[in-house]
Amino acid sequence: MPESCFYPSRMDSALSHALFGLPVGARVREFEIISVLGSGKSSLTYKAYDHQLSRLMVIKEYLPAGMARRSGDTFMVEALPDRADLFKHGLKRFLAEGQYMGKFQHRVFREALQLFMENGTAYIIMPYYEGNTLRKLVREGWRVSELGELLVIILPVLSGIFLLHQNNYCHCDITPNNVLIRDNDSPILLDFGGVQKKGVSADRPIIDLAPGFAAKEQYESVDILGPWTDIYAISALSYYIVTGSIPDVSVSRIVHDSLKPLSSFATSELPFNVLKVIDKGLAVEVDDRYDDIASFAIALKNAITETLMKSTNPIVDEKMSVEKALASFTPRHQRVLENAAELRHQLQAYAEV
Repeated sequence: MPESCFYPSRMDSALSHALFGLPVGARVREFEIISVLGSGKSSLTYKAYDHQLSRLMVIKEYLPAGMARRSGDTFMVEALPDRADLFKHGLKRFLAEGQYMGKFQHRVFREALQLFMENGTAYIIMPYYEGNTLRKLVREGWRVSELGELLVIILPVLSGIFLLHQNNYCHCDITPNNVLIRDNDSPILLDFGGVQKKGVSADRPIIDLAPGFAAKEQYESVDILGPWTDIYAISALSYYIVTGSIPDVSVSRIVHDSLKPLSSFATSELPFNVLKVIDKGLAVEVDDRYDDIASFAIALKNAITETLMKSTNPIVDEKMSVEKALASFTPRHQRVLENAAELRHQLQAYAEV
């Protein structure tokens, strides 16, 4: 059952933060801590065993670095004397994150099963999924090499993010570390810590902006955030899983943009005109990107249609035998079609996609 504790090896400060976490074997209600999964600026995430339901869970605990500490030998969390107001403000944001996870139900979002306060702090209880983050997969040498592989990741993410946009929210933290690929290839967005209302907000959540995946407007508190902000991140994510390289930091591209276009990596399996759509989503300036998910999805659909019309794809080529066509129609193709149909249904109110 419980296994040895794992601490992330990103940097000394992250390790120091994790050392304040709950120890292996600690109990929070019916949940027994197995290991530390990750450390963020405002929280720690644990793998835990649910003794009530006899299954693995993920627990996210509000424990902001530099603002709070464990009290003596107990599990109680207390704010540092000169950080009490900031601690309370962050706690409010953390509870809002759990509420967002409960409010926005979509298969690409990890669900909040419980949200409660205990030990002077708060906890979000979530399902545990087997799989690897895109960051881990790419670091181990995996790359997207064909269009179906790209779409089976990107389309569900677009569908989930569109649900947020419909409710006037933006995700604002779509990164390779926040996207888990399950064993059946389906993506899960792990974190809702950056979710905020569209527009300009003085109440932006405390998150670590991921260089290469954060749009330039996220670096300025007076800039307007919107669907175009998430479109930038999704495009950057696409760039990363195709090339294996993190795009140049957005603010560094303002004066001199030396980023090699994704379309320059086009192959017969990853067509130029589809990758060109993603290049536009990765434009530095907001006005040069797509305004919303509908525009982005329509551009992708048009590019894919153009590609299929020019190809001898066995799925659409009537000259090929039924047997050969069926042999080429993989489960991944079926998932792409299902994802596309779901997104098309969502966008009906905007345009025929």
